[in-house]
Amino acid sequence: MNEKKFADMASQLLRASLDSWRAGSHAFAVLHAGIGCEHILKALLCRYNPLLISEKGDQSLRFHSLGFGNAQGVKPLSEARTIGIVEAFKTATIFMGGRMPVDERAFRPFADSRNGVAHSAYLNDQSAGEVVELGLLVVEAVRAELGLDPADFWGEYEPVFSDLAKVAAMPAPAGRADRPAIEAAAEELALAERVAARAVLSAAATTAVEVASWGSATRPDNHQEDIDRTALHAALITGLRTAGARARQAAAELLTEYEVLPFPSRPDASHDVPGITQKAHTAVAVKVLISSSVIAGLHDIHYNYPALPIIPSLVQLNESGWLRNSQASSGNHAWWRHCPACGYDGNVYGDLDAAECSCPEWDEECPHPDRTIDVGIIESFSCPFCGLLLSHGEELAAAGIESGEI
Repeated sequence: MNEKKFADMASQLLRASLDSWRAGSHAFAVLHAGIGCEHILKALLCRYNPLLISEKGDQSLRFHSLGFGNAQGVKPLSEARTIGIVEAFKTATIFMGGRMPVDERAFRPFADSRNGVAHSAYLNDQSAGEVVELGLLVVEAVRAELGLDPADFWGEYEPVFSDLAKVAAMPAPAGRADRPAIEAAAEELALAERVAARAVLSAAATTAVEVASWGSATRPDNHQEDIDRTALHAALITGLRTAGARARQAAAELLTEYEVLPFPSRPDASHDVPGITQKAHTAVAVKVLISSSVIAGLHDIHYNYPALPIIPSLVQLNESGWLRNSQASSGNHAWWRHCPACGYDGNVYGDLDAAECSCPEWDEECPHPDRTIDVGIIESFSCPFCGLLLSHGEELAAAGIESGEI
């Protein structure tokens, strides 16, 4: 993505955040505000150099941005990793030269609350107003730094965006009478799915301990460590897939009940659906909130089983890449993007035949998988960790999961 794409997405998300606050859905307000704030911070960094959003240690985005995407040894752009909201804030503060209204310490509660909703399905409702106002303060400062027109950016909220009491007092948004109901229902459903995920994953953890103990008395210690690790991995994957499938189905049923879904099966028919962009944002927000409850349940049982490396096991599974397109046919390259619900790597599917690399055909040392250097057209996204499924182009766009250049 580039500066304009990040800025446009930030504007949409911040207005969605204020829509949610206006409707009394505080969890959605925090979720949208957090993602929108991250986008506008990255827009500012892209203005100076797109390399500034590249995660420390990542080389893919660096080489592609410098025009060396075809060079031998350069990973596909789909493997590029970008920085998170806190790192983006710290870097943006440097470029703003004292014009950032808060420091990192003051910004942390906002970042933590955003992650609490998106990755843990948790929100302290009493502090929601404070953290959203803090986020809006930062966003407005960066908007001014970018020179974006305030009327275009904030829309109808331009006169009142900084006063949440005035936002809440505004009449219900025209054409979105069902939004308060679906957001309240989604928050309630997310809590229920968190309880269900906790039960499933607790059973998985207990099973991992039990299976690993079979025959342990006569087994060498170094073998036992491998068995402990393998049993925990297998049990967690099974539990996550079970809880994720349940959360995915629950989200789909809720969205269907409120007539947000289904979307048209043909992409060219999307323009015939009234308010398709708003429907896509609602669908993504509901799906992200409910899928995040799976990881929230996992964090719950992590503290109940202190002897098990539950979270480190997830990190290891993510970094290993074992779950990336594990169901793909042999020989196909795995493409992925960061999951907006849990933060781990989710698989992307579609017409992924992209431009071939420039390595000679006879070069057996070509480092590019299948001799491709970039992902093609993404048609769907599926996360093996939390179960999030985005299966329509409008949803992918609303979630910021795009093909081509970052």
